[in-house]
Amino acid sequence: MAYPYQFVDLDDEQQACRRYLLNSYGQFAQLSILLLPLIYQLAVGISLLIGRIRKSKAYQPVKDHSSPVISRFNKRPNNNLHNTWSKIRWYLNGDLVSGRSTRQVWLSAVLWATWLLVLATKDTGDDYLHLTRRFGIVAASQLPLHYLLALKSWSPVQYLARMSHEELNVYHRFLGRIIIMFMAVHASLYLNFYVQKGLLMNRIRDWDVILGLTAISTAILIGTTALSRVRTWNYRVFFYLHVILSISLLPILYLHVPYLRIYILEATAIYGLLILQRNIEQAPTLATLKHNPITNLLFITIPLPPSFSKLTFAPGQHIYLGFPSLPQKLRVNPFSIANPNPPEDKCIQLFARALNGTTAMLADLERKPQPVLLLIEGPYGSAKYFPDLATYDQVLLVAGGVGATFALPIYRDLLIRNERVEGESIPGVRFVWTVRQAADARWGFDQLRHHSAGEGSSTGLELYVTGSPSQSDGDFELREREVLLRNSPSTAVDEHSGQDVRRGRPDLRNIVDAVFSNDSGESVAVLVCGPQGMGAALRNEVGRWVGKGRDFFWHSEEFGW
Repeated sequence: MAYPYQFVDLDDEQQACRRYLLNSYGQFAQLSILLLPLIYQLAVGISLLIGRIRKSKAYQPVKDHSSPVISRFNKRPNNNLHNTWSKIRWYLNGDLVSGRSTRQVWLSAVLWATWLLVLATKDTGDDYLHLTRRFGIVAASQLPLHYLLALKSWSPVQYLARMSHEELNVYHRFLGRIIIMFMAVHASLYLNFYVQKGLLMNRIRDWDVILGLTAISTAILIGTTALSRVRTWNYRVFFYLHVILSISLLPILYLHVPYLRIYILEATAIYGLLILQRNIEQAPTLATLKHNPITNLLFITIPLPPSFSKLTFAPGQHIYLGFPSLPQKLRVNPFSIANPNPPEDKCIQLFARALNGTTAMLADLERKPQPVLLLIEGPYGSAKYFPDLATYDQVLLVAGGVGATFALPIYRDLLIRNERVEGESIPGVRFVWTVRQAADARWGFDQLRHHSAGEGSSTGLELYVTGSPSQSDGDFELREREVLLRNSPSTAVDEHSGQDVRRGRPDLRNIVDAVFSNDSGESVAVLVCGPQGMGAALRNEVGRWVGKGRDFFWHSEEFGW
C-alpha cells in the first residue's frame, strides 16, 4: 500500500491494543453526542444574555397599549451586538439552496461529519485494517441517535433542543447520509484489501462478508429511496421501504461482527420504543366526513377520544390520521387541527383538500352514511415550543389555501384570550389569507362566525381571492362574496370591519413594512403556512428588517419531510 497506510502484521499484544482503541473510539463517538445539547444550550444562553443586555439599555416606556394582552413596549436603542446576532441567526436559518435545507442544518452536518472523520482516523497510525474497522464502528455508534431522531415524541432530543419531530427529521436524514458514507468507506476499504491480497473470491463466501455486503446494500437502498425525488414521486413506496429496510438492517449488522452489537442493541431498543410510542399514542375513533365537490375540500369532525381529553393542545399543532387495519394502518398523514381548543370543543376539526392517497380514500368513504372508523395520533408540532405570541406587540399571520388550518387557530386563540380578559380587540394582530376562490374560505368564516357569536368581533383578517373569475363562475364569486360579508359580524367593508375580501395577490412588502414600521421598539412575530414560494417571498421581505434592532419571532410551517 502507498503511504501513509499499509497492510501490517500484528502480534497478539498489538492486536489487543488495536481492539482497545477501536472500542474506545466507538464509545467516544457515541458519548460525544452529549456535546450537541450542551452546545445548543450555550447558544440559547448567549441569545438570552444578549437580549437581557439589550433590555437593560432600554429607554423608559413611551406608550401604552389598551389591550391587556399586548401591554407595554419600550423604545429601545439599536444594539450592535443584538443586531449582529439577529443577522447571524437569520442567515443560518435561510436555505442554502431553495428547498434544500437551511444553512444551519448543512453547517451542523458538515461539522459533525468532520468530527466523526477525526475520530475515525485519529491514532490509526499506518494500519490500513485498523482504519477500515474504525470507519465501521464509528458509523455503527451513530445508529442509536439516528433512530432516536425518528421518534415523534418521548425523545429527550426534542425537549433539549425545543424542536418538534418534523424539525428534527431533517437532521435524521443528514445523519443517515453520514452513516451511509462511513459504511461505504468501510466496505470499500475492505474490498480493496481483499483484492490486493487476492482473497476476494474466498472471503466473499464467508458469512461475515456476505452480511457486510448485505448491510451496505440495504443502507444504500434506504438512502436512495429516501431522496426527495422518490418521496415526491410516491411517498408510500418510500415509507414502506423505509420501515421494512430499517428494521432489516439491525439484525444484519448484529450478526455481521460482535464488536458492533452493543450499538445495534441500543438502536433496537429505541426502535422498540418508537413502535410502543406509536401504539400508545394512537387511538381509534369514529369520524364524520363531509366533502364539498365544488371546492374539493374535505371537512372531518372527530369526537375527542377519552385518551386525548387530558392532553394539552396548542393552536397550530397537527395530528396524524390513518386507518385502523393493516396495511392501511401505516398510511398516516399529518393534518393541522383547525380548532384552537379541542378539549373545550370535545372534538378535533380537520380541513383538507381531497387530492390523492389518504385524502382521496377519505373522500370516497364520505359517501357512506355512517361514521368512519379512523386512527388518530398526536398532537404534534412545533407550536408546542412557540413563545407566548400574546406578549408580542405585532403578530402577522400569513396563510395560503388550506394552510389557514395552521394560522386560523392561532388567530382565534389570540382573539379569545384577549376578549376573555377585557372584551377589547387586538389591533396588533393581522391575518392575511389567500385563496383561489372565495368559496375556499367559507369554512374559515364559518368558524369565525361561530366564535364571534359567543365572544365578540374578529379583527385584522384580510382575505385575498387570487383566482380570476371566468364568465361562468363570476356571478357565483360575487354571490359568495356577498354571503361571506353578510355572515360576518359587520356588513361594512372598510378599515374597521376586520374582514376584508379583496381580489388579487397580497402585496407582501407593504404588509410587512406596515407591521414593522409601526414603532421601532415593538416586538413582532411572523408566522406563515402555505406554498413554498409564499414562504420564501415573505421571508425575503421580513429579511429587510432583520438587524434593525427589533425583537422578532419567525416560523414557517411546512410538511415537506
